[in-house]
Amino acid sequence: MNYLIYHLQSNTPVDRWLVAGTFEQEKEFEKITMDYSGDLNKWLTEGFSIFENPSRKEFIDLENKVEKEKIKTEKIYLGESLQYGSSTKEWQVYFPWKNKKVERSGFWQQPTHLKAWAFTNIHSKIARKVPFVLSTCGSVVLWINGEKILQFSPYTRNEEKEIQFEANLREGNNEFIILFEDLAERDTLFYFRLDYFGKDNLEMILPVGNIKPESIKALEDSLGNAYFESDVIKTGDVKIHFENPLEKEIHLKCALKSEWWGEKREFKKVIAPGEKNAVLGKVEEMGMGNSLLTISVQHQNVILHKDMFIQLYPEKMIPTGSKDSLLSRRNQTLNFIAEFGKKDMHRAYALVKTGRELGLAETLVRETLDDINRRFDCSDFYLNQLFRFWIEFRETDLFYEDFWMKCKQAILNYRYWFDEPGNDVMWFFSENHALLFHTCEYLAGQLFPNEIFPNSEISGFEHMKKAKSRLFKWFEKFNEEGLAEWNSSAYIPINVMGFLQIYDLIEDMELKRAAKKALDTTFRLLAINSFNGYLSCSQGRIYEKELKGNYNNATTSLLWMAYGVGNLNNATFATTSFSVSEYKPPNYMDLLNLKPDENLLFRNSQGSKGFVDLYTFKNNYGLLSSAIEYRPGVKGYSEHVIHSILSPEAMIWINHPGEEAELGTGRPSFWAGNGRLPKVDQYQDIAFVHFKINQEDEIHYTHAYFPIAAFDQIVIDNNWCFGRIGDSFVALYAKNGLVLQEAGQYKNRELISLGRDNIWILRNSHIRQFPTFEHFIESMKRAEMELSEDHILFHDPVHGVVESPWQGPLKANGEIRSNTDQGTMGAIEKWVISDMKI
Repeated sequence: MNYLIYHLQSNTPVDRWLVAGTFEQEKEFEKITMDYSGDLNKWLTEGFSIFENPSRKEFIDLENKVEKEKIKTEKIYLGESLQYGSSTKEWQVYFPWKNKKVERSGFWQQPTHLKAWAFTNIHSKIARKVPFVLSTCGSVVLWINGEKILQFSPYTRNEEKEIQFEANLREGNNEFIILFEDLAERDTLFYFRLDYFGKDNLEMILPVGNIKPESIKALEDSLGNAYFESDVIKTGDVKIHFENPLEKEIHLKCALKSEWWGEKREFKKVIAPGEKNAVLGKVEEMGMGNSLLTISVQHQNVILHKDMFIQLYPEKMIPTGSKDSLLSRRNQTLNFIAEFGKKDMHRAYALVKTGRELGLAETLVRETLDDINRRFDCSDFYLNQLFRFWIEFRETDLFYEDFWMKCKQAILNYRYWFDEPGNDVMWFFSENHALLFHTCEYLAGQLFPNEIFPNSEISGFEHMKKAKSRLFKWFEKFNEEGLAEWNSSAYIPINVMGFLQIYDLIEDMELKRAAKKALDTTFRLLAINSFNGYLSCSQGRIYEKELKGNYNNATTSLLWMAYGVGNLNNATFATTSFSVSEYKPPNYMDLLNLKPDENLLFRNSQGSKGFVDLYTFKNNYGLLSSAIEYRPGVKGYSEHVIHSILSPEAMIWINHPGEEAELGTGRPSFWAGNGRLPKVDQYQDIAFVHFKINQEDEIHYTHAYFPIAAFDQIVIDNNWCFGRIGDSFVALYAKNGLVLQEAGQYKNRELISLGRDNIWILRNSHIRQFPTFEHFIESMKRAEMELSEDHILFHDPVHGVVESPWQGPLKANGEIRSNTDQGTMGAIEKWVISDMKI
């Protein structure tokens, strides 16, 4: 028997295990209602647990009565099987990839009981008592050397809890077995974490059969250091830099998903001995999307999996021809979605509308009906399009009557709000879901006013009355407060989807007018906060795929259709409905296409009681956007509070990582959101970002996304990094210095600055402010700066003295620059560059 051996130092996690799992069992609970009448957005600041599914209590009560039994350890080694119930899983090495948890998190569309086992040996040279801390969201049972040490079962959904304990280790190997469990409800953090706090170094030892341990470690290092030259590929080969460290060829299995939970395409590649690159295929062959690429390497019985992000935008797929009118762009979009769109209900509509592949369309609709009938989370995103499909095609002879009866039954049997009985995991508690549920309820009642809906036991007419009241309250809140998930490229399309269905399909004229007003407001915000057609700014809720994926975001396609800026893509949310809608957005070209010498400044407030003050400054050279003084020092979620863009690929932002796992499942994650929110001040095209990271926060650094491949020139000099693309410049400064990441998938796009207390400067500029890039660099580096732990005073070469404290308002040339209480519609200022306000 060979063994993998890893060192275990004090104050570090036990992160080397053999893991068998996950065993899954869907659960049925009593169908019950929920009762809540407060702010649906409250969970964004107070956590998921305030909206706990009542079925969870039933599950916990049952599970706490079950005696947990230890599995036998005689056959625990790499490749051996573990059987539980009727399922069998293989023991495999868990490769953490910087994740300090043993994690099996994911997305489950039904209430599902999850079970997984983990095994490791901890080797001690002497017998000793040592302290540990065990963390989880669900339940963990730990056995050491056959003895049950503890059972810790907080069962707090997606909210980590911990317990401290001491363990008696004997001399030599000590067998650790962990059973971890939870009830999955849609996005579920399913993991445990075991941290060692003893004084002396130990070892983690894993049995791996006859495989040479050095081969496994070489493959782990190689896959951990794999990278793409750029996060964006538009033409040619999709090439990954992956060095084969073995003297034999390696077989790669690749799985590509354009959405994290979407359709998967799999393919294989062979890497010759010593080869350092792998061409995965042509970008045109791999499709379009902000994609999660999972690379699997198998060497004898060991399998390594690594997730990577890549934005695929094959430009050759984009049609050429007339784009001069709204109608022509809409027609191009509809046809493009019919041919290349994601395989969902929205594409099914586009297929029928354009007279293509009715068989595929019917298949997609039937698959959607199954999701609706099973009440999958986000089924409201697709049900809303079923109404447009029904209204437009029901009276045709394109489909058999049986097909239409299945559509009708799905509509009648749906659960339209949490006050109706259910045992599903649908998420009602966000502004975008609430809008779509209410829209679907109204349209269902409008279609079938005299039918009794079995789940609610009321008529369609009653549903319509309830939905109308709910929709008016939604629009009232929207008009007064804007969106808590401000400027979100992920969720604005969901809202637009609902607005368009109301405007086009609902017969009530008051609701039509409310939808039109909301659409006008939304397109105005899109126009103001976008740069050359890309909504790339501060956002109230964001994910890495939208942050990096400008070419493929649905907001990009909406702006392209509406105004001819940005680009066409195959996103289906909102874009399908917009391509056929009667709605025509107002002419906001003066907010999109600025004059060559024009600056635009927009300040507005959004959320309950104006809880976020937003600031966007842009011109033809770039855009800089911030959430001003948004909850500084508070734990964050997935709010994106500082952002600069000079091109669709040349973007810079700064954050405190919520976790170190690359492409992890945390909210906040590595790039999206902040573990600890900073204080941000902005004055025109310069922003100051103060971080004060608590001792309780494990990650003690901040970092910036700065994709070097996107720029024409880069200069890195100690605390400064400068970039140029065309005539646009950007400067980035960190008080604690900058270190460029030179390994792994973020090679040459991550700038790290160590330290819990730090101050960053982010400064956009251009050739009209400085005659050359070199002049810009020297001017910024020579500028006087006064720094303390809580304060920065910077003598900007253009703006004069700009002062930003940790507490208190920003000042420019001694004058307080207030950014508060601007209202939802906000204030727009424009002026020419030669008349800049200094």
